[in-house]
Amino acid sequence: MKSSPHRPSIELLFKRGLGSAEIARRLQISSSTVRILRRHFAGGPFILQQDWAPSHGSRSTLAVLEAHFPGFLDKNLWRASSPDLNPMDFSVWGMLEGKIAGKVFATVDDLKAALEVAWASIDDGYLRRTVNSVKKRLRACVKARGSNFEILL
Repeated sequence: MKSSPHRPSIELLFKRGLGSAEIARRLQISSSTVRILRRHFAGGPFILQQDWAPSHGSRSTLAVLEAHFPGFLDKNLWRASSPDLNPMDFSVWGMLEGKIAGKVFATVDDLKAALEVAWASIDDGYLRRTVNSVKKRLRACVKARGSNFEILL
């Protein structure tokens, strides 16, 4: 199976000293990501999911959001329980944790290296299925009126 071209981007998150602005610049979020989204959705509506983790509210991140996603939901409108709707939070981080569970790491760099190996071992099909499950999760969340919806899945 062909590997996603986006996989190397996780490596940027582990480079010591890189702030969110530098990561955004290296990933070319302000140009290539927006171009891909516009092409994929062909002018139709789409929503950029912004979970408001502290680094996601940095000035540089907000500048990209304001420039390319006017009307994005600010942190006062985003539900506190939204991790249940984020594929990284409801699935992928748990998978990564499971792959390194029970191991002891002497340094943060050792932990990062183990996470990189774990990330590389995740099948792209698993990632696609996880992302494709979001629509079902959103419907369940609406049905539960924003309350605990995982029992409905």
